Amino acid sequence: MTLVDFQNSWEKLVEKGYKDYLSLTSDERIWYNIQSLIGSLDNGGLISFYYNSYGERVYETIEDLKFLGFQDIANILIEINKLFPNEKPSIDINERNISISNWPNGKYELVLDNLDKLFYSKEEQLEQQLILHIKTKLQL
Repeated sequence: MTLVDFQNSWEKLVEKGYKDYLSLTSDERIWYNIQSLIGSLDNGGLISFYYNSYGERVYETIEDLKFLGFQDIANILIEINKLFPNEKPSIDINERNISISNWPNGKYELVLDNLDKLFYSKEEQLEQQLILHIKTKLQL
């Protein structure tokens, strides 16, 4: 079983999350945040999580990773957060993107590549734990 098997429910969840993120239950929020993180990684690396709208939920995503037992992946996001002013990426997408564009050219490329590789090594375990969460907590 993969996340693709839940595609119809995922699309409904994304619609709900876009309309009113705060209306998501805690279990829906975990699915929304974690699958968004996985999708971002697969579409440009972890930095794409930050320069897209999902980055506004980085702090909630860190909490959700910890809840699922993935402190090591939460630590990866915490390390990336340290690259931003005051070690805190803005929840505003434009401010985050300005911060990223102001990074010295290539300065963090190796760091980000290494963090991506670390995440990739854990991605399958995270996806399987998310599937278990979806099946048991959301009964899908």
